[in-house]
Amino acid sequence: MRHGLVTGTALLLSGCLTTAGPDYVPPDLETPPAFRGAGAVPGDAAPQVAWWRGFGDPTLDALVEQALANNLDIAAAQARLEEARALAGGSRADLWPTLDADAGVSGTDELMRTPASTTRSGGNDLTGSTDAGLTFGWAPDLFGGRRRAVQAAEAEALRRELVRDDLRRQVAAEVVARYLDIARDRATLAMIDAALDLQGQTLALVRQRYAAGLVAALDVSRAEAQEASTRARRGPLRESLTKARAALAVLSGQAAGFAADSPAPTAIPVHHAGGPDVGLPRDLLRARPDVRAAEAELIRATAGIGIAEAALYPSLSLPGTLTLSSAGLGSASVVTTMVGTLAASLDLPLFDAGARRAELSAAEARAREALVTYRAALLDAVAEVETALGALDAARGRVEDLGEAVTASEAAVAQSRDLYAQGLVGFLDVLEAERTVLDNRQALLDARADTAQAAAALYAAIGAPHGPPASEPATGRT
Repeated sequence: MRHGLVTGTALLLSGCLTTAGPDYVPPDLETPPAFRGAGAVPGDAAPQVAWWRGFGDPTLDALVEQALANNLDIAAAQARLEEARALAGGSRADLWPTLDADAGVSGTDELMRTPASTTRSGGNDLTGSTDAGLTFGWAPDLFGGRRRAVQAAEAEALRRELVRDDLRRQVAAEVVARYLDIARDRATLAMIDAALDLQGQTLALVRQRYAAGLVAALDVSRAEAQEASTRARRGPLRESLTKARAALAVLSGQAAGFAADSPAPTAIPVHHAGGPDVGLPRDLLRARPDVRAAEAELIRATAGIGIAEAALYPSLSLPGTLTLSSAGLGSASVVTTMVGTLAASLDLPLFDAGARRAELSAAEARAREALVTYRAALLDAVAEVETALGALDAARGRVEDLGEAVTASEAAVAQSRDLYAQGLVGFLDVLEAERTVLDNRQALLDARADTAQAAAALYAAIGAPHGPPASEPATGRT
């Protein structure tokens, strides 16, 4: 009978439950109709499972996969995600009744004594008792405070998942950027070696003419100075290589010295697709994990309003017990009893000097802040895409122009050396031509590296796919 009363009360109260606070409605965020620079960069509409594979470099592919699997920041984010999922499960459990069990046993040894002595006269009787019970507790979620808490916990779990995914996006982009830095430095070193060969030939020519008495020692000194100056360019490049390799090691969760043994590129990779199909700015709302994480935070903050509002209303708790006891075990008379209780406790908030109202106002302010942060995240994402589009278009234009400049300056070097050998021009003309070709080659190399970097930055900015986390199947993600 009492069990039926508890069940009936639960069903009755469940039918009367309501949910405090506003339901989340996705805000209508204003975005530009299109990216201004999208037309200047033809995109590849084919889906990319892992955009960095477009560089066609197995070494780069292996480095990115290694970093995504071993990066410590990603591992920490995964642990925080698992914590949030566990807490969300605990919040859902708060919606259900609790049931606990307890049991006990006790015994008494009664000695039979004579009135005149304290010695044992007839033996002893061992009697005992047992009891077992169930404790029931339920606090009906009358105004939805706990359901809003579940929504908040689930939104936090989603946010942490998206933060982890955004870390993967950033780590992949950072690995590609550092790898391209290494490619730039190694290509520059190769270019310097080629320039030193050319300047060595020039120095040999100057020395021959000096030995023949055709030129002054000043030309020899100038040629030697230029060769030494070119050799000095190698030092900063080697330092830069060391830093980039150390950064790659840290991204992969390894000691910095490990990266020195990693294969190094011998040329600047070129992304075969050239650039992604950037779509529309509004697409970033679903493509960029950081933008989606900002929306998840807004969902959590909106649920927080309901949590604070529910605290303004009464709360009900229904404790109950069911106890079964047996006494007199071991004796001629055993008594068994069963006792059940059910109570109800209603908590009515009457006066708290405005504390609950203040918490509600604070929750509403946090929701407004989350909305502003969401809008700012979208604007930042749009700006990143626009910047990458402009950088890619500008770098491609520089490659074309500098290619022509290198061709012309190489011809000028050959002509100036021939004329100098004939005594028709001074050595300063040769030096200027060699400096110009070296500078133009360096600028062309930098422009090619900038093109690769801008393409990588554009893929990262639009939130291009990067594959599922190593610890989870793709179908298991929300």
